[in-house]
Amino acid sequence: MLRNSRGIAALFLGGSKSRLHWLLKTEIAPLTYAALATTTKSAQAEDQAVNEKNLLNLTDVSTIIQSGIDGGSSVKAYQAIQVLSDWVEVKKVDFKNDIEKDENFGRLLALLERDSQLNNPLIVLNGLKNLHKLGLSDDAYVIQSMEYALFRTVGRRWVIYLRSSSQCAENHLLWNVRKVSIPVLLSILRFQIQHQNTELQKKVLKETIDTVQRRWVEVKGAKEIQIIYSNHELFSLDFLGRLDDRTIELAEEMSYAELSGIFCALGTVKRRATPVLRALAFHMAKQEDKLPPKQLSNILFAMHSLSFPDQVLLEKVGKDLIPQVASITRPPVIGAILFCMGQMRWRQQSLLEVISEWVENNTDACRINDLVSLVLTLACVTYTPTNAENLFTKIISKLDNSSISRETVWLDVVWSLALLGRATNDHISSVLHPSFASKTRSVAQHLRMGIKLKLLNINAVAKLMMPSYNGPFLDTADFRDIIITQSRNELLLSKHVQSMLHNFLPPPKYIQENIQTPLGIFVDCEIAVDQKGKPIPIQDYSDNFGEANSAKPLPEGATKMTVFVWDYKDYTIGSQELTGVNKLAVHLMEKIGYKVVQVPHFEYNMRGKTIKNIQYLENKIKEAAGVS
Repeated sequence: MLRNSRGIAALFLGGSKSRLHWLLKTEIAPLTYAALATTTKSAQAEDQAVNEKNLLNLTDVSTIIQSGIDGGSSVKAYQAIQVLSDWVEVKKVDFKNDIEKDENFGRLLALLERDSQLNNPLIVLNGLKNLHKLGLSDDAYVIQSMEYALFRTVGRRWVIYLRSSSQCAENHLLWNVRKVSIPVLLSILRFQIQHQNTELQKKVLKETIDTVQRRWVEVKGAKEIQIIYSNHELFSLDFLGRLDDRTIELAEEMSYAELSGIFCALGTVKRRATPVLRALAFHMAKQEDKLPPKQLSNILFAMHSLSFPDQVLLEKVGKDLIPQVASITRPPVIGAILFCMGQMRWRQQSLLEVISEWVENNTDACRINDLVSLVLTLACVTYTPTNAENLFTKIISKLDNSSISRETVWLDVVWSLALLGRATNDHISSVLHPSFASKTRSVAQHLRMGIKLKLLNINAVAKLMMPSYNGPFLDTADFRDIIITQSRNELLLSKHVQSMLHNFLPPPKYIQENIQTPLGIFVDCEIAVDQKGKPIPIQDYSDNFGEANSAKPLPEGATKMTVFVWDYKDYTIGSQELTGVNKLAVHLMEKIGYKVVQVPHFEYNMRGKTIKNIQYLENKIKEAAGVS
């Protein structure tokens, strides 16, 4: 076969244009690049191994460059460039001073230029990476030549150079060959994304994208799907729709690691393709083997990033993590797991227990960020571990406003400790002092409302739940601009409950709604009932939740009530426990003498009959008032 190809080359070099057309139709057509490559594969592998060994033994730049150009072999040239780029990367040599000034470096690059069209695209791609690592600019001729080779590769044809040993000129022959594989195309894609400084580089990327989209049926591997999803913004919606269907179809055959890789790739780019996520979660939850803690923490992060806390998958992750926590040696992994649990409001008690024990045993190894994550997460999911006394004794000594430089983070820590009932007088006074409030005025606008609400919560805890506190308090008059917003779902549920209450509590005389309290808490409704549970005008007895003194005293046996309408997000995942701030709201209302009526989303049916909803709410009020 090789002998035949050399004959064809010789014939072409001396022939006419019509002879070229004849050759393309006859003798060249049956040949393929694979057939040519197979005959020399073994010999090339042996030569490559010897060359690599020899190059590794060389100790100076000039000798490596000379070795790369000896014999005129592009294989040796590529190997020499590989060694040189590795040396530059580890700062063993400097490109400008040690390599570029070498008199033979230009000859080495010429070898790469000469055979760039002939070499396997992966070799060319690797060469390009090494040249960029060396420090060559994108407009260097050798870079452009190799980019052009890739451009022809990802299209429908390759340019193959047939070389006569007696001639110096290069002769081009367009030759249809088997298209490169999808993995090679995606390798080119990943490289070209990082190099978009010339028109040719942009053309290579565009042609690569078009080719991948045209050949979508060939996408079969999990790694290929992962790469495409990681760069989904480059592809058309039609192609991504086909890829989604392809992923769902192939998910059943994938391993746990492959499924998680795709799931995490979607999480990284925040592409919430719900049918795909459901399929991946379903098949991951069925797996019997376990992933290491780092990969499990990545799955948790993807679920948080995508707002996709699949209950079954969470159970699987928790089940796999619990027995492995003791073997974790890196605190950042623990910190990442805690961060995700807090952000998702995931209350997995067994996992929180083993993590709390791990932190107690490894407190000195933990970073401040890891300890902060633990405090914030425990407060969010309202969980107190069994080792709480020892745990908090150890970590609170490490958490102070000198070890935590950011005021907003320190506020989060104090607020969380207040929710957990672990805040000290020093903690509270450090954030209620006027100087602290002045420091937070420079934070971003969208954070200021949250800061003010947390300060009001802490102020309320100090006033109502810490009788020994003798530090500064806030002037709540400075916080009248606070507006607590609700999500659309929360608003719909709250409005529906209020409309049902209007049937026996006519507004505004008997009910006040949507109240921003000076405690940093939002109250859906405020009402008052007598000792028999009958409504009385709340307008006469409202005192702005303990802040005003103008209200009339309640009749004997009467009581004031707050109604809280709890939506899905007000509860932790994995239980029917309220989140920390909502539990605090209930406790603060009780402290100032209110009875609390709680209307959870899983009890109240917005689609139910009106009469049933009214009866439900009447019974809730009577139950809270202690009327049978």
